[in-house]
Amino acid sequence: MNELKKADSSWEPSGNPRVLWVSFTAFSLGFGIWAMFSALGPFLIKWYDYTATQTLLLSAMPPFFAACISIPLGVWADRYGGRKVFTITLIILFITLMMVPFADSYLLFLVCGMLLGLGGASFIIGTAHVSIWYPQSQQGTALGIFALGNIGIILGMMMVPFLIINLLGGPLDYVDMPAKFVFGSLAGWRFIFIIFAVPTLIMAIVYWTMTSEPPVRIKKKLTNREIINIFKSGPLVWVIAFLYWASFGTLTFFSAFSPTYLATRWNVDPAQASMVYAASFVACVSIMRPIGGWFSDRLNPITMLTYLFFGTSIIAVVLFFEISFKIQITSMMCAALLAGAAAATVVKLIPTYYPKSVGTVSGLAKAAGAACGFTSTSVMAMSNYFTGSYKSGFFMWIVVSVTAFGFVLFPRVFEQRKKETTNLEKG
Repeated sequence: MNELKKADSSWEPSGNPRVLWVSFTAFSLGFGIWAMFSALGPFLIKWYDYTATQTLLLSAMPPFFAACISIPLGVWADRYGGRKVFTITLIILFITLMMVPFADSYLLFLVCGMLLGLGGASFIIGTAHVSIWYPQSQQGTALGIFALGNIGIILGMMMVPFLIINLLGGPLDYVDMPAKFVFGSLAGWRFIFIIFAVPTLIMAIVYWTMTSEPPVRIKKKLTNREIINIFKSGPLVWVIAFLYWASFGTLTFFSAFSPTYLATRWNVDPAQASMVYAASFVACVSIMRPIGGWFSDRLNPITMLTYLFFGTSIIAVVLFFEISFKIQITSMMCAALLAGAAAATVVKLIPTYYPKSVGTVSGLAKAAGAACGFTSTSVMAMSNYFTGSYKSGFFMWIVVSVTAFGFVLFPRVFEQRKKETTNLEKG
């Protein structure tokens, strides 16, 4: 027994491609589920005469719940392990997807949309599970590959309109009543949720049977007091959370906001808004995640973030003026590219500065990123409702981007944390 403990204590992570790729697949599916109501938003305007404000609020529900649940998920991932927590999360998503088709009011749509936010919140679990299997020198690349699962939003953005138009009755064949059964199957567009439920259940089984925990986990039974102490340890944990708000928040914001925004502000066809433009924004973010992660393993992450957030600040100003459709679309694409690289770089900072509480700090960061999607989309909804314009929301985005740039341009909190960590290791 003593020999086994000695072997375990000397264990060093060397990588686990199976955990990485299964986590990546599960996360991709979760993000596809996250995007479903965002893709449905422009259609609901036609089917139920919802206003742009109502559909934007509905699109904001998944990031809202993800923000609420992210910190607990991160804590549970540290405490119980990613394999168990991710499997349970997928099972809950399956149950929710089976319930959504029976929603028959705007209020129930809001509740269902909120619960589907678990799909996006699965990022925290995967981050904790993947990072613990890889040495620090490879974590940026591994987490960048895992975060490429953001591209799963395209699954939701493209599959939902495609199924509505081509397989489930067309965009005008709406069902404004609880789901009905025809030959044992759900009829109409509501069947989309059943289509997504099946692979979710399969993925839960795969995750439980094909992944594992390392022989030694750095953590682990964190008490509530220890968790609170992490959040009280200094300003850096909150700075990292804000930087993730400003980077990953671009993905949650654009994916929730852009379909309705493009359809109502620029008269883009609803299907095209989701399947082409919104999907392209997500692709830009997702493609840059592994690239940003790779560079963050080789360059100074703080320096990288300085250039990335400077570029984002300039683009935010351009977006505010809404000069033309082409300029707006191009600017949003550029913002998405920079945001993807920045988000991967911020994720690299978490195991670097908080190696013993990756899940907990990742949970806070993810909560911030998801909260950005909810808050920014809600601000856009309110701006449109009260002023008939989206400029107030874009101005808020300028403030966020410039503030993030300021934090990395003067990185005193990072240097202070590094000194504290070095002193602890020495003494």
